[in-house]
Amino acid sequence: MAQRTMADEVSILRFFETGPLEKAEVVFNIVREKMRERLSARSEERGDAPQRASVPKRKVKPKAETTPAAAEPSGTV
Repeated sequence: MAQRTMADEVSILRFFETGPLEKAEVVFNIVREKMRERLSARSEERGDAPQRASVPKRKVKPKAETTPAAAEPSGTV
C-alpha cells in the first residue's frame, strides 16, 4: 500500500509541475478550500481556534520629500 501511495503522490506532483497551468490552478484552488474545511472542522472538534500562518507586513518606503520650489505653483493666472 505504501508503494501505491507514493506513486499517487508523485503523479500528483508531476501534474502540478508539468500540467496545463489553468487546470493546475483550478485543482489547487479546490484542494486549498477542501483543506481549509478539514482544518476548520478539526479545530471545531477540539475546540481550538483555527491556526493561521502570520503574514509578514510589507515595508512602506518613505515618500520622496518635496522641495519648497517644487511645492509652489509654477504660474499664476
